[in-house]
Amino acid sequence: MIRKSDKSISAVIVNHNGGRKILQCIGAVKKQNIAFFQIIVVDNASTDGSPSEIAKRFPEVILVRLNENFGPCKSKNLGLELARSELVLLLDDDVYVQPGCIRTLCNVYEHYLPAVVCPRVVLYPDTHIVQCDGAWPHFIGTLKLRNAFCNEKLLSRNISEVWGCIGACMLVHRDTVISAGGFDEMFFFYFDDLEFSLKIRSLGHSIICEPQAVVFHDRGDGRPGLSFRGEGQYPEKRAYLHIRNRLMTILIHYHLRTLILLSPAFVLYEISVLMATAKRGYLRAWYKAMLSVYENLGYISLQRQIIKTKKKRCDKDLLGAGNLPVAPGLIMNQFENIGMRMLSFIVNLYWRAVKSRIG
Repeated sequence: MIRKSDKSISAVIVNHNGGRKILQCIGAVKKQNIAFFQIIVVDNASTDGSPSEIAKRFPEVILVRLNENFGPCKSKNLGLELARSELVLLLDDDVYVQPGCIRTLCNVYEHYLPAVVCPRVVLYPDTHIVQCDGAWPHFIGTLKLRNAFCNEKLLSRNISEVWGCIGACMLVHRDTVISAGGFDEMFFFYFDDLEFSLKIRSLGHSIICEPQAVVFHDRGDGRPGLSFRGEGQYPEKRAYLHIRNRLMTILIHYHLRTLILLSPAFVLYEISVLMATAKRGYLRAWYKAMLSVYENLGYISLQRQIIKTKKKRCDKDLLGAGNLPVAPGLIMNQFENIGMRMLSFIVNLYWRAVKSRIG
C-alpha cells in the first residue's frame, strides 16, 4: 500500500484555457486521500487568465507556462520529465477525479505492475453515462472505446486488462513510459492516445482498467475549432487531424506484412472518408492531411525503425475489430447509417479472413 508520506506519485495536468474547469480539476486532485509529491500544471499559452488564477489559488502547484500551444503530447512529456516520482497521474484540465480514485489506481499498480492504469471515465454532467472503460485499437486505425455511452449502473466493475486507453486520465509508471518514447509530439491532437496505447503494448507492457476508480470528464463546449458535440458543423481542423494522425499511426506501427494484407480494407475505408469529406466541403482538409503524411515520411520511417527494434508483440495481438467507431451525431441520415453498417460488415469480414496470416 502506498503511504501518504511516500514520494511515489505526482500529478501532471495539461491546461489550455481551462477556466473554472482547471481549478475544479486541481481541487479534486488535492482532495484525494493520498498525498502527491508534486502537482505540476503545464499550461499551453492560455489566454483566459487561468494560469494567474492557478498561481493565486494553489501557490504550492508547480506551474509551467509555455509561450505556444504545443498540444497535450509535448506538455505530458515535459511533465513526465519534471516529475520526481515513480508514478505519475496524467490529467486533462476538464477531468475531475472522484473520491478514492487515485488510491484505487495506485493499489492496482502495486498488485499488477502494469505500465498504465486507467479509470472508468464518466461523462459530466450526465454522470450516468460512461465514456469508456479503457479502449482497444481497431485494425482500421481508430480507437474503439469500451462500454461507450452505456448506463454506468448497468455495467460490471470488474478489473480487466485492456488494449488501449484515452488520454483524459491515466496513472503511468514514469520510467517505463519515458523509456518507451513517451507521447509522440507530432500528434498535436487526436489519435495520440491510440499511438501511445499501441506503443506501450507493442513493447510488451500492459494496460489495466479499474472501473472502481471513477473520473468525470466535463464535456462542456469542448475545444474551439476541434471538438464536435453532435450538433452544428463538424470542424475542418478536426477532420484534418483525424485523417492525418490515423494514417501516421498505421504507417508507424503496423508491420509491412500487415499493411499489405489489410490494404484492401484500408482502400475501401479511405474511399468512404474521401466521400464524407467531399460531402461536407472538406476536400482541402483531406488533401492537406495526405500532403502532411507525405512530407513526414522521413519521420514515419524513423519511428517505424525504432518500434521495430523494440517490438515484442505481433500486430494481431495488438489490434481488434468490431463496429467502426463514429462520433455521435456525425452520421446525418439513414442512408449514411446504412452505408456505415455495410462498411463495418465488409471490413470486419475481411479482417476475419486475413487475421491468422498477420504477423
